[in-house]
Order: sequence, then C-alpha cells, then structure tokens
Amino acid sequence: MQSNCFVVAVAAAVLLGMGHSASAAPITTVSSIPVTNPGAITDDPSLADGAYLLPTVFDGVDNDMRIAREEIFGPVVSIIPFDTEEEALRLANATPYGLSGSIWSRDIGKAMRAARALQSGVISVNSNSSVHTEAPFGGYKMSGIGRELGMAALDLYTETKNVFIDVS
Repeated sequence: MQSNCFVVAVAAAVLLGMGHSASAAPITTVSSIPVTNPGAITDDPSLADGAYLLPTVFDGVDNDMRIAREEIFGPVVSIIPFDTEEEALRLANATPYGLSGSIWSRDIGKAMRAARALQSGVISVNSNSSVHTEAPFGGYKMSGIGRELGMAALDLYTETKNVFIDVS
C-alpha cells in the first residue's frame, strides 16, 4: 500500500536525540532496561546515555488486537485499514483510552470534522507534536481526569466556594 510506505518513510526519518533538532527523546535515561527485541534499540554511540527505541510501524493490525486498543507510550504506530471516514472514527473511538491522537489529511475541513468526533483530549493535525505548555493537556475516558498545562491547569489548584448571605 502506498500510504503504508509513507508512514514507514516518516518513521525512518525520525531524528533521535536530545535538544531542539531531535524529534524523539529517550523513553528513559536508564539504559539498562530489559528489552525483548534488541533490534529495536539504536546502536548509535552518540545516544548511549539514553534508552532510545527506534520508531516501529505495525502493519496488518485490526481493532481486535491488543496493540490497537491500548495506549503505547513509545514511538509506535499501528496501521489499520478503513474504507470511510465514519469507519475510521468508529475504529479510533473503540478503545477505553483517549489521551492523544494525530490526524493526517490534505483536507483541513475533513480533519477538523474528524478532530471534533475523536474521543481524545489532545489532537494534532498533520503533525505528531500536540503537547504545548500553553495549551491544556489531558485525556478522555480512562486516559485521565482534569488537565495539565495551560490556564486549565489552574483549576486543579482552585477550590471554589460560594457564600450566600440574605441581608433582608
């Protein structure tokens, strides 16, 4: 599939490292974590101080598979084919989680319609960078309650009280 080749090419172009030029930081700074697939770890000596996992693309995934239904905190994408926009949204929302997601489309109107329908707290369009300090961050469903970052985060530290006095 042509779209799968595009996703693989994007994953292969991810720049690992620290700093502004990097697009993927280490998953941890402890490099002694056990890994079941040693081929997924970079052997670049400049990245020896972190535990970097190479971006991984899973093709041939269906929505009944565990990898499609759970939150994976790492550089992973699962490719699930769909025929219509409605089917894509149904598949995307058929999970108990809803932290973050990305929509890729040349049609911004369609992307915004999909963003409104997705049950996800943070959505990026034509990007995988959706967390910004000035914007609220948090998930839907089992992906969290409340929001961090942005002005919405202040609500977590606010205890509101209403006092009514009848002076008549």
